[in-house]
Amino acid sequence: MKTFSLGLALTSISLLLTACGSTHNALAEKDNEIKLLKSEVSRYQQLAEREQEVSKNLKQKAQQEKTKADQITTDLKTALQDLEKEKKLRIENDRIVMTNAILFASGSVQISDEGKVILDRIWNVIIKYPDREIFIEGHTDNVPIAKKYEGKYRSNWELSTSRSLAVLHHVKNHPKATPGRLRVLGYGEIHPVADNSTEEGRMQNRRVEIVIGRQLPDKALRNK
Repeated sequence: MKTFSLGLALTSISLLLTACGSTHNALAEKDNEIKLLKSEVSRYQQLAEREQEVSKNLKQKAQQEKTKADQITTDLKTALQDLEKEKKLRIENDRIVMTNAILFASGSVQISDEGKVILDRIWNVIIKYPDREIFIEGHTDNVPIAKKYEGKYRSNWELSTSRSLAVLHHVKNHPKATPGRLRVLGYGEIHPVADNSTEEGRMQNRRVEIVIGRQLPDKALRNK
């Protein structure tokens, strides 16, 4: 009887030790899982902090750019207020709009004397921002190229681009006219600002726009 009791006790102890060992292993596994989860939480927290920092920097840059753009608009309006008052151009934020009637004769890409004077005055403002991209954009109305000009221009695309290039060639020799920041675009008739069904509207659509764009990196400015 004593032998049986001793055997039973030993068996119970063995089972208990086995159970304790299993529990210990299970706890160790859970502890590892908890450590992994904590590591993941820490990683996501770091990512969230980085994203918040990036978002903060982007907002600061956007605000700085808005402040700069507002200053550009103020400078343009102050320096060119007489021309705007005389309706020889208009200023829309960082965009200077001139009708072709001021710059060119009908069907021509030769800049008028008055147009050259106006462009020179505009450039005197632009040189205050030597690190900015400058867009010269040409636009036309929707009237097809006249027969007598078809040999020169296949469409309004070519005419608008040629006029943009004429402005570029006039300003490129001015001080600080870094070629790396000058852009020429010809939009033809695709971006009207007025109704092409009236002569007044077509006159507004025939235009050149000079845009003071984004700040360029130093590398872009060095690549002339």
